Amino acid sequence: MNSNQVVSLGSLEADLGLSRVDLLLIIRELGIEQIKQGMRTWIRQEEANRLYQHLGKSNPREPLVAEVVPISTPDDAAALATTTGNETGDEELRKYSKLKLLRERIELLDLLQSTEVELASQEICTVLDMKRLPPTDDLGNDQEGFRRMGLKFIRIKRDKHRTSWKVRRSN
Repeated sequence: MNSNQVVSLGSLEADLGLSRVDLLLIIRELGIEQIKQGMRTWIRQEEANRLYQHLGKSNPREPLVAEVVPISTPDDAAALATTTGNETGDEELRKYSKLKLLRERIELLDLLQSTEVELASQEICTVLDMKRLPPTDDLGNDQEGFRRMGLKFIRIKRDKHRTSWKVRRSN
């Protein structure tokens, strides 16, 4: 198998910014045949181009075609695209994406406290963007847990079950 003829799903995930599940759903939707060998999965380069085209993105593996443009006047120089202004656009995009993630987390926390759905410890860490949970304190009413973002995270212990957590508003 020639490495120029196939593209790994891992590299496609990174290039497209998709999760494996989303990528596999799009591949199935387009009817692209996967090449599997052991634990590795690839698709043909032609099919990868079809995938990029379907998503409206440019394939970074396609060869770049450049043209030399002579600059003779200051007007010609001003007409050329520069990358200095794009850096601020990238920074704004990063800020926007961080704000969007924060908003989604807040909405999820609000939903959790209103529905009183119980989550596992790892799921609480993911929602709060923490590596590990903080130490628990006594919250009163025979409840133990911790407080974050104006909410109480109450530990629920049941025999023969993993610890779960409920989210409630702090009083």
